[in-house]
Amino acid sequence: MRLAALLAALRPVLPLVLGLSLGCSLSLLRASWSQSGGEDRCLGAAGRPGPLAGGAHPEAADGRPGPGHEDFRPRIVPYYRDPNKPYKKVLRTRYIQTELGFHERLFVAVLTSKATLNTLAVAVNKTVAHHFPRLLYFTGLRSAKVPHGMVLVAHGDERPIWLMYETMHYIHQHFGSDYDWFYIMQDDTYAQAEQVKALVTHLSINQDVYLGRAEEFIGGDEQARYCHGGFGYLISRSLLLKLHPHLDSCRNEILSVRPDEWLGRCIIDFLGITCVSQLQGQHYHTYELAKNTEPEKEEEEEFQAALAVHPVSDMTLMYRLHKHFSRIQLDRAYQEIQDLQMQIRNLTSLTPAAPLLLS
Repeated sequence: MRLAALLAALRPVLPLVLGLSLGCSLSLLRASWSQSGGEDRCLGAAGRPGPLAGGAHPEAADGRPGPGHEDFRPRIVPYYRDPNKPYKKVLRTRYIQTELGFHERLFVAVLTSKATLNTLAVAVNKTVAHHFPRLLYFTGLRSAKVPHGMVLVAHGDERPIWLMYETMHYIHQHFGSDYDWFYIMQDDTYAQAEQVKALVTHLSINQDVYLGRAEEFIGGDEQARYCHGGFGYLISRSLLLKLHPHLDSCRNEILSVRPDEWLGRCIIDFLGITCVSQLQGQHYHTYELAKNTEPEKEEEEEFQAALAVHPVSDMTLMYRLHKHFSRIQLDRAYQEIQDLQMQIRNLTSLTPAAPLLLS
Protein backbone atom coordinates (compact mmCIF):
# COMPACT_ATOMS: atom_id res chain seq x y z
CA MET A 1 0.00 0.00 0.00
CA ARG A 2 2.82 2.32 0.87
CA LEU A 3 4.52 1.64 -2.47
CA ALA A 4 1.33 2.33 -4.37
CA ALA A 5 0.82 5.57 -2.48
CA LEU A 6 4.42 6.62 -3.20
CA LEU A 7 4.05 5.89 -6.94
CA ALA A 8 0.79 7.84 -7.01
CA ALA A 9 2.54 10.82 -5.38
CA LEU A 10 5.50 10.71 -7.81
CA ARG A 11 3.41 10.19 -10.94
CA PRO A 12 3.03 13.98 -11.74
CA VAL A 13 6.84 14.52 -11.66
CA LEU A 14 7.77 11.25 -13.32
CA PRO A 15 7.98 12.69 -16.87
CA LEU A 16 10.28 15.47 -15.60
CA VAL A 17 12.62 12.98 -13.90
CA LEU A 18 12.77 10.80 -17.01
CA GLY A 19 13.46 13.81 -19.23
CA LEU A 20 16.32 15.04 -17.05
CA SER A 21 17.86 11.56 -16.90
CA LEU A 22 17.67 11.10 -20.64
CA GLY A 23 19.15 14.53 -21.30
CA CYS A 24 22.10 13.98 -18.95
CA SER A 25 22.81 10.59 -20.50
CA LEU A 26 22.86 11.97 -24.04
CA SER A 27 25.13 14.84 -22.97
CA LEU A 28 27.66 12.45 -21.44
CA LEU A 29 27.63 10.25 -24.55
CA ARG A 30 28.18 13.21 -26.87
CA ALA A 31 31.06 14.50 -24.73
CA SER A 32 32.81 11.14 -24.86
CA TRP A 33 32.33 10.91 -28.64
CA SER A 34 33.69 14.42 -29.28
CA GLN A 35 36.78 13.75 -27.14
CA SER A 36 37.60 10.52 -28.92
CA GLY A 37 37.04 12.12 -32.35
CA GLY A 38 39.22 15.15 -31.48
CA GLU A 39 42.14 12.93 -30.52
CA ASP A 40 41.97 11.16 -33.89
CA ARG A 41 41.95 14.41 -35.87
CA CYS A 42 45.03 15.69 -34.09
CA LEU A 43 47.11 12.79 -35.37
CA GLY A 44 48.70 13.31 -38.76
CA ALA A 45 50.60 10.94 -40.95
CA ALA A 46 52.60 8.21 -39.15
CA GLY A 47 50.88 9.05 -35.90
CA ARG A 48 52.57 12.45 -35.60
CA PRO A 49 50.56 15.46 -34.47
CA GLY A 50 49.15 17.33 -37.45
CA PRO A 51 47.96 20.90 -37.94
CA LEU A 52 44.80 22.01 -36.21
CA ALA A 53 41.77 23.59 -37.81
CA GLY A 54 42.46 27.05 -39.24
CA GLY A 55 46.14 26.34 -39.87
CA ALA A 56 47.25 26.51 -36.20
CA HIS A 57 50.20 24.44 -35.09
CA PRO A 58 50.14 22.41 -31.86
CA GLU A 59 52.71 22.82 -29.15
CA ALA A 60 55.68 20.52 -28.94
CA ALA A 61 56.00 17.77 -26.37
CA ASP A 62 58.19 19.92 -24.11
CA GLY A 63 55.56 22.65 -23.93
CA ARG A 64 57.35 25.09 -26.27
CA PRO A 65 55.49 26.54 -29.28
CA GLY A 66 55.76 24.50 -32.44
CA PRO A 67 56.99 25.73 -35.83
CA GLY A 68 55.00 28.65 -37.21
CA HIS A 69 53.33 29.32 -33.90
CA GLU A 70 54.97 32.75 -33.60
CA ASP A 71 52.69 34.09 -36.38
CA PHE A 72 49.72 33.90 -34.05
CA ARG A 73 51.24 35.83 -31.16
CA PRO A 74 49.75 39.34 -30.75
CA ARG A 75 52.17 42.16 -31.45
CA ILE A 76 52.01 44.71 -28.67
CA VAL A 77 52.87 48.25 -29.77
CA PRO A 78 53.81 50.41 -26.77
CA TYR A 79 52.35 53.90 -26.59
CA TYR A 80 54.87 56.60 -27.35
CA ARG A 81 54.31 60.34 -27.43
CA ASP A 82 56.87 62.68 -28.87
CA PRO A 83 57.84 65.12 -26.08
CA ASN A 84 58.68 67.78 -28.65
CA LYS A 85 55.10 67.93 -29.96
CA PRO A 86 52.40 69.68 -27.91
CA TYR A 87 49.65 67.54 -26.49
CA LYS A 88 46.31 67.88 -28.29
CA LYS A 89 43.16 67.07 -26.41
CA VAL A 90 40.56 65.15 -28.41
CA LEU A 91 37.36 67.15 -28.52
CA ARG A 92 34.09 65.27 -28.90
CA THR A 93 30.82 66.81 -29.99
CA ARG A 94 28.04 67.32 -27.51
CA TYR A 95 25.55 65.18 -29.42
CA ILE A 96 26.23 61.97 -31.32
CA GLN A 97 24.07 63.14 -34.23
CA THR A 98 26.48 66.05 -34.77
CA GLU A 99 29.45 63.70 -34.92
CA LEU A 100 27.62 61.44 -37.37
CA GLY A 101 26.64 64.37 -39.60
CA PHE A 102 22.89 64.29 -38.95
CA HIS A 103 20.95 67.57 -39.24
CA GLU A 104 17.70 68.86 -37.85
CA ARG A 105 14.94 69.51 -40.35
CA LEU A 106 13.82 73.16 -40.11
CA PHE A 107 14.96 76.44 -38.58
CA VAL A 108 12.67 79.48 -38.60
CA ALA A 109 13.76 83.12 -38.40
CA VAL A 110 11.20 85.88 -37.77
CA LEU A 111 12.16 89.47 -38.61
CA THR A 112 10.59 92.00 -36.26
CA SER A 113 10.97 95.66 -35.38
CA LYS A 114 10.59 98.08 -32.51
CA ALA A 115 7.00 98.90 -33.45
CA THR A 116 5.80 95.30 -33.71
CA LEU A 117 7.94 93.42 -31.19
CA ASN A 118 5.35 93.54 -28.40
CA THR A 119 2.35 93.09 -30.69
CA LEU A 120 2.66 91.06 -33.89
CA ALA A 121 5.79 89.20 -32.78
CA VAL A 122 4.02 88.14 -29.59
CA ALA A 123 1.02 87.00 -31.66
CA VAL A 124 3.30 84.87 -33.84
CA ASN A 125 4.85 83.38 -30.73
CA LYS A 126 1.46 82.47 -29.28
CA THR A 127 0.01 80.97 -32.45
CA VAL A 128 2.52 79.09 -34.59
CA ALA A 129 5.88 79.29 -32.80
CA HIS A 130 5.37 76.10 -30.76
CA HIS A 131 4.66 74.14 -33.95
CA PHE A 132 8.17 74.75 -35.32
CA PRO A 133 11.16 72.82 -33.92
CA ARG A 134 13.32 75.97 -33.57
CA LEU A 135 12.28 79.62 -33.96
CA LEU A 136 14.23 82.81 -33.25
CA TYR A 137 13.30 86.48 -33.56
CA PHE A 138 15.71 89.00 -35.08
CA THR A 139 15.55 92.75 -34.58
CA GLY A 140 17.74 95.79 -35.08
CA LEU A 141 17.14 97.17 -31.59
CA ARG A 142 20.20 97.58 -29.44
CA SER A 143 18.73 96.85 -26.01
CA ALA A 144 15.23 95.53 -26.45
CA LYS A 145 13.12 94.12 -23.64
CA VAL A 146 12.37 90.54 -24.58
CA PRO A 147 8.75 89.42 -24.13
CA HIS A 148 8.18 86.28 -22.11
CA GLY A 149 8.79 82.99 -23.90
CA MET A 150 10.67 84.48 -26.88
CA VAL A 151 14.29 84.10 -27.98
CA LEU A 152 15.43 87.42 -29.43
CA VAL A 153 18.64 88.27 -31.30
CA ALA A 154 19.35 92.03 -31.34
CA HIS A 155 21.85 93.28 -33.94
CA GLY A 156 21.93 96.91 -32.82
CA ASP A 157 21.14 98.50 -36.19
CA GLU A 158 17.60 99.09 -37.46
CA ARG A 159 18.48 99.61 -41.10
CA PRO A 160 16.54 96.94 -43.05
CA ILE A 161 19.43 95.86 -45.29
CA TRP A 162 21.82 95.66 -42.36
CA LEU A 163 19.28 93.61 -40.40
CA MET A 164 18.99 91.11 -43.25
CA TYR A 165 22.76 90.93 -43.67
CA GLU A 166 23.38 90.34 -39.96
CA THR A 167 20.55 87.80 -39.77
CA MET A 168 21.91 85.69 -42.64
CA HIS A 169 25.40 85.88 -41.18
CA TYR A 170 24.14 84.87 -37.73
CA ILE A 171 22.12 81.94 -39.08
CA HIS A 172 25.12 80.61 -41.01
CA GLN A 173 27.47 80.98 -38.07
CA HIS A 174 25.28 79.40 -35.39
CA PHE A 175 22.92 77.07 -37.24
CA GLY A 176 24.39 76.50 -40.69
CA SER A 177 25.76 73.08 -39.79
CA ASP A 178 22.75 71.92 -37.74
CA TYR A 179 19.72 72.35 -40.03
CA ASP A 180 18.77 71.38 -43.57
CA TRP A 181 16.18 74.11 -44.22
CA PHE A 182 15.85 77.76 -43.20
CA TYR A 183 12.51 79.51 -43.32
CA ILE A 184 12.60 83.33 -43.10
CA MET A 185 9.42 85.28 -42.47
CA GLN A 186 8.21 88.61 -41.09
CA ASP A 187 6.12 89.12 -37.99
CA ASP A 188 3.21 90.41 -40.12
CA THR A 189 2.98 87.02 -41.84
CA TYR A 190 0.78 84.15 -40.78
CA ALA A 191 2.35 80.83 -41.79
CA GLN A 192 0.71 77.44 -41.48
CA ALA A 193 3.42 75.65 -39.55
CA GLU A 194 2.25 72.12 -40.27
CA GLN A 195 2.04 72.84 -44.00
CA VAL A 196 5.55 74.34 -44.04
CA LYS A 197 6.95 71.32 -42.19
CA ALA A 198 5.21 68.97 -44.59
CA LEU A 199 6.63 70.94 -47.53
CA VAL A 200 10.28 70.47 -46.55
CA THR A 201 9.80 66.72 -46.11
CA HIS A 202 9.00 66.45 -49.84
CA LEU A 203 12.00 68.46 -51.06
CA SER A 204 15.50 67.15 -51.77
CA ILE A 205 18.22 68.62 -49.55
CA ASN A 206 20.85 68.09 -52.26
CA GLN A 207 19.62 71.02 -54.39
CA ASP A 208 20.07 74.77 -54.00
CA VAL A 209 16.53 75.85 -53.13
CA TYR A 210 15.20 79.42 -53.05
CA LEU A 211 11.45 78.93 -52.74
CA GLY A 212 8.71 81.48 -52.07
CA ARG A 213 6.40 83.92 -53.79
CA ALA A 214 8.36 84.98 -56.87
CA GLU A 215 8.25 88.69 -57.68
CA GLU A 216 9.79 90.72 -60.52
CA PHE A 217 12.44 93.34 -59.91
CA ILE A 218 11.38 96.88 -60.76
CA GLY A 219 13.10 97.80 -64.01
CA GLY A 220 15.22 94.64 -63.93
CA ASP A 221 15.55 91.43 -65.92
CA GLU A 222 12.22 89.81 -66.68
CA GLN A 223 13.65 86.35 -66.03
CA ALA A 224 15.07 87.21 -62.60
CA ARG A 225 12.82 86.83 -59.56
CA TYR A 226 13.20 87.46 -55.86
CA CYS A 227 11.14 85.93 -53.05
CA HIS A 228 8.75 88.39 -51.42
CA GLY A 229 9.66 88.69 -47.74
CA GLY A 230 6.10 89.29 -46.61
CA PHE A 231 5.06 85.75 -47.59
CA GLY A 232 8.16 84.05 -46.25
CA TYR A 233 10.68 82.02 -48.22
CA LEU A 234 12.61 78.80 -47.87
CA ILE A 235 16.38 78.46 -48.30
CA SER A 236 18.27 75.18 -48.35
CA ARG A 237 21.43 74.56 -46.37
CA SER A 238 23.53 74.11 -49.51
CA LEU A 239 22.41 77.52 -50.80
CA LEU A 240 23.20 79.19 -47.48
CA LEU A 241 26.71 77.73 -47.44
CA LYS A 242 27.39 78.99 -50.97
CA LEU A 243 25.89 82.41 -50.25
CA HIS A 244 27.77 83.19 -47.06
CA PRO A 245 31.17 84.07 -48.65
CA HIS A 246 29.45 86.70 -50.85
CA LEU A 247 27.44 88.50 -48.15
CA ASP A 248 30.09 91.15 -47.58
CA SER A 249 30.33 91.87 -51.30
CA CYS A 250 26.54 92.10 -51.55
CA ARG A 251 26.43 94.55 -48.66
CA ASN A 252 28.98 96.82 -50.32
CA GLU A 253 27.92 96.53 -53.96
CA ILE A 254 24.13 96.08 -54.06
CA LEU A 255 21.91 99.07 -53.32
CA SER A 256 18.27 98.40 -52.46
CA VAL A 257 15.57 99.69 -50.17
CA ARG A 258 13.82 96.39 -49.53
CA PRO A 259 15.77 93.65 -47.71
CA ASP A 260 14.06 90.83 -49.64
CA GLU A 261 15.03 92.44 -52.95
CA TRP A 262 18.59 92.89 -51.72
CA LEU A 263 18.85 89.22 -50.75
CA GLY A 264 17.28 88.09 -54.02
CA ARG A 265 19.69 90.23 -56.05
CA CYS A 266 22.62 88.88 -54.04
CA ILE A 267 21.60 85.26 -54.74
CA ILE A 268 21.05 85.95 -58.44
CA ASP A 269 24.24 87.93 -59.03
CA PHE A 270 26.66 85.61 -57.24
CA LEU A 271 24.96 82.21 -57.48
CA GLY A 272 22.74 82.57 -60.55
CA ILE A 273 19.70 81.16 -58.71
CA THR A 274 16.30 82.82 -58.99
CA CYS A 275 13.27 82.49 -56.76
CA VAL A 276 10.67 79.90 -57.75
CA SER A 277 7.14 79.27 -56.51
CA GLN A 278 7.09 75.56 -57.30
CA LEU A 279 9.82 72.96 -57.19
CA GLN A 280 9.98 69.16 -57.38
CA GLY A 281 6.20 68.99 -57.71
CA GLN A 282 5.60 71.11 -54.60
CA HIS A 283 3.82 74.47 -54.75
CA TYR A 284 4.34 77.36 -52.38
CA HIS A 285 0.78 78.71 -52.07
CA THR A 286 0.28 82.24 -50.72
CA TYR A 287 -2.63 84.61 -50.24
CA GLU A 288 -2.60 88.39 -50.02
CA LEU A 289 -5.13 89.78 -47.58
CA ALA A 290 -7.18 92.79 -48.53
CA LYS A 291 -8.09 95.54 -46.09
CA ASN A 292 -10.86 94.78 -43.61
CA THR A 293 -10.80 91.09 -44.50
CA GLU A 294 -12.82 88.69 -42.38
CA PRO A 295 -11.10 85.26 -42.41
CA GLU A 296 -14.28 83.45 -41.41
CA LYS A 297 -16.00 84.55 -44.62
CA GLU A 298 -13.16 83.75 -47.02
CA GLU A 299 -14.26 80.85 -49.20
CA GLU A 300 -11.67 81.01 -51.98
CA GLU A 301 -9.71 77.84 -52.58
CA GLU A 302 -6.50 79.87 -52.84
CA PHE A 303 -7.04 81.13 -49.31
CA GLN A 304 -7.82 77.67 -47.92
CA ALA A 305 -4.63 76.18 -49.41
CA ALA A 306 -2.29 79.05 -48.52
CA LEU A 307 0.93 78.29 -46.66
CA ALA A 308 1.48 81.96 -45.87
CA VAL A 309 -0.94 84.89 -45.56
CA HIS A 310 0.16 88.54 -45.71
CA PRO A 311 -0.21 91.29 -44.57
CA VAL A 312 -1.52 90.79 -41.04
CA SER A 313 -2.29 94.24 -39.66
CA ASP A 314 -2.84 93.51 -35.96
CA MET A 315 -2.78 90.86 -33.25
CA THR A 316 -6.51 90.22 -33.38
CA LEU A 317 -6.38 89.37 -37.06
CA MET A 318 -3.46 87.00 -36.39
CA TYR A 319 -5.50 85.14 -33.78
CA ARG A 320 -8.55 84.98 -36.07
CA LEU A 321 -6.44 83.56 -38.88
CA HIS A 322 -5.00 80.96 -36.56
CA LYS A 323 -8.46 79.96 -35.36
CA HIS A 324 -9.75 79.71 -38.92
CA PHE A 325 -6.91 77.56 -40.24
CA SER A 326 -6.95 75.39 -37.11
CA ARG A 327 -10.62 74.70 -37.77
CA ILE A 328 -9.81 73.77 -41.38
CA GLN A 329 -7.16 71.30 -40.22
CA LEU A 330 -9.56 69.85 -37.67
CA ASP A 331 -12.24 69.36 -40.33
CA ARG A 332 -9.69 67.61 -42.55
CA ALA A 333 -8.74 65.30 -39.70
CA TYR A 334 -12.40 64.41 -39.07
CA GLN A 335 -12.89 63.77 -42.78
CA GLU A 336 -9.89 61.45 -42.88
CA ILE A 337 -11.29 59.55 -39.88
CA GLN A 338 -14.63 59.12 -41.64
CA ASP A 339 -12.91 57.93 -44.81
CA LEU A 340 -10.93 55.35 -42.85
CA GLN A 341 -14.06 54.15 -41.07
CA MET A 342 -15.82 53.76 -44.41
CA GLN A 343 -12.91 51.73 -45.79
CA ILE A 344 -13.01 49.48 -42.74
CA ARG A 345 -16.74 48.87 -43.23
CA ASN A 346 -16.21 48.02 -46.89
CA LEU A 347 -13.43 45.58 -46.04
CA THR A 348 -15.48 43.91 -43.31
CA SER A 349 -17.76 42.26 -45.88
CA LEU A 350 -14.71 40.71 -47.58
CA THR A 351 -13.18 39.23 -44.44
CA PRO A 352 -14.21 35.78 -43.13
CA ALA A 353 -16.65 35.75 -40.26
CA ALA A 354 -15.25 35.13 -36.82
CA PRO A 355 -15.83 31.54 -35.57
CA LEU A 356 -18.47 31.06 -32.89
CA LEU A 357 -17.17 30.02 -29.51
CA LEU A 358 -18.94 26.93 -28.21
CA SER A 359 -19.76 26.99 -24.56
